[in-house]
Amino acid sequence: MFRRGIQAIPIMFGISVIVFLIIYLSPGDPTARFRVPRVPPEQIQALIRAYGLDKPLLEQYVAWITTFVQVWRPEAWGYSFLNGQPVLDVILGRVPATVRLMGASLIITIIFAIPIGVLAAVKQYSWTDKIITTLATIGYAIPSFLIGLLILYFGGVVLKQWTGGALGFPLFGMESLGKRGDWLDIAWHLVLPVTSLAIQQIAAWARFMRTSMLEVLHQDYVRTARAKGLPRARVLGKHALRNALIPIVTLLGLSVPALLAGAVITETIFSYPGLGSLVVNSVAGRDYPVVLALTMLGGLTVVLGNLLADVLYGVVDPRIKY
Repeated sequence: MFRRGIQAIPIMFGISVIVFLIIYLSPGDPTARFRVPRVPPEQIQALIRAYGLDKPLLEQYVAWITTFVQVWRPEAWGYSFLNGQPVLDVILGRVPATVRLMGASLIITIIFAIPIGVLAAVKQYSWTDKIITTLATIGYAIPSFLIGLLILYFGGVVLKQWTGGALGFPLFGMESLGKRGDWLDIAWHLVLPVTSLAIQQIAAWARFMRTSMLEVLHQDYVRTARAKGLPRARVLGKHALRNALIPIVTLLGLSVPALLAGAVITETIFSYPGLGSLVVNSVAGRDYPVVLALTMLGGLTVVLGNLLADVLYGVVDPRIKY
């Protein structure tokens, strides 16, 4: 596994080069936001020099990547163009909200997807299986932004109308005014975003679980267990489910970058103050230091997610060696 970690270093280096080039070559002038008519030209040039935007491409990249790895320094990732704060502080301020959103979505996915997938496999070709498979296919095929809008409308607007205002989930934000730090209020605000983010994950996991369970149910050792007269629940639980979960465990690692990508859309729809909405706001405001840092974090999440999947696969299946 140490070797896999070493292999991730050139991957991250390649990601950093590609990300920096994309940002550098993207349309628009990064210095345009400084060119305000009321600001003297001398002050504009001073700001451009302060951010290093007057240097050649290679020199800018070397300066950026050299400081980027020095995460122990608050100013290592530069300063935001929008508010002048250190990029690291801006990102760290959004991390807890996104972690809550992704963590709750992952827990909900595990709770619902595994039993649903097992039920579909056990009831293969029945109406139960057909309904589950159809709903899972639809849930996976619907674009995430449309799922978010539907959840927003029915969970926040229609439900409140049907109950005469007695019941309805908060539409936007993470906390109510005057209730800062209230965990019940935070959890109440999470209901709709978590549901929106979890639906596609549940659909994908349920289909994967069904396929894995069906493969195991047709194995010889399961047939032998049945032939011995073991109780059906024991055959399914001890012999089938345990082995069917082996490939599912790897999804835990791979789901992290998928949830992070889904959070971009979900947080934007629900105005949730996490990393996803920060990405959108930074791109719209051409806040290049923040965009660079967030894109690198996204690439790092994918690499770490794959490493985690490899580790988990080796843990649950000792036959796998790296």
